[in-house]
Amino acid sequence: MIVELNGKEAGLTFECMHIVPGKGDCSRIHPHFHYVDVLIDGEFDDKRRIVHLYNLKAVIKRICSTFEDKILIADYPESVQRIVMEELHYRIEINGKMYLIPKADIFKIECPSLNIEDLTVYFAGELAADLKNREMFNPINYFEVTLSEGHGQRGRIKIEL
Repeated sequence: MIVELNGKEAGLTFECMHIVPGKGDCSRIHPHFHYVDVLIDGEFDDKRRIVHLYNLKAVIKRICSTFEDKILIADYPESVQRIVMEELHYRIEINGKMYLIPKADIFKIECPSLNIEDLTVYFAGELAADLKNREMFNPINYFEVTLSEGHGQRGRIKIEL
């Protein structure tokens, strides 16, 4: 049996900003409004549920909140992006520009890039860690995460558990 959460309708959203190495519109700080769709495949429990949707939404919203209103910084090589952590802020050099951004405004994400593919893989990994928690969730066969960054652009990944 499959259950799905539609991110737009369920309020599973976040807005964040990032800078992509290179030239063009994405080489400046720019925002994206993301929403997260999740599909779960599993077996019925004794209450005839695949997953407790309230618990699932809470987990997804917690993950979304780590991104909310942050400037994302990825693990780009130092030849592309140089980051120096100072007392109150990060000094970021990228695309020939230098930014001083308060630490509280940064989410330094452990990803090789900030493209939609890597962000989807990261988000799904965070969700997988919680879905494997057998106290909160029934055994699940697999799940899919679709992460949209607007403009019809999205990444999708299927994770077997």
